[in-house]
Amino acid sequence: MQAEDLVRQYAEQIKIMQLATSVSDQPWACTVHYYSDKDLNLYWVSTLERKHSQDIAQNPKVATAILVHENTPEEHYVIGISIQGKAELIGEQVPEQIGQSYIQKLGRDDKFLADIASGKNPHKFYRLTPSKIILFDSKNFPDNPRQEVVI
Repeated sequence: MQAEDLVRQYAEQIKIMQLATSVSDQPWACTVHYYSDKDLNLYWVSTLERKHSQDIAQNPKVATAILVHENTPEEHYVIGISIQGKAELIGEQVPEQIGQSYIQKLGRDDKFLADIASGKNPHKFYRLTPSKIILFDSKNFPDNPRQEVVI
């Protein structure tokens, strides 16, 4: 299987990512739930007052890490995805397919989207558009686990 196919498969399976931002040479990392689309854009929701949201407003360059599998005594391999790109605030309104896919993956109901759209829920949607994707997969690529996915 190709690295890009594996990234797509893993991104669909995993629900959380570590999001890293930076402003004035001060890095920050947090955990968010996400959905990935067919172009490997990542979507999450957050409120505007969160540190990472404020950082993105000042500096849209971000990175993420997605842990797929950690080394265990029974399964001796590591799989992770690192993504670098540009994040942006989308707001309350997202395309129907993105919103429905997000709530389906994360087990939310339609009320979640309606509450965001109406402002009852203060969360806003964000999107990360990747500029670089690295798959580290010592299971499928034992001789060269670092695989760059060209996007």
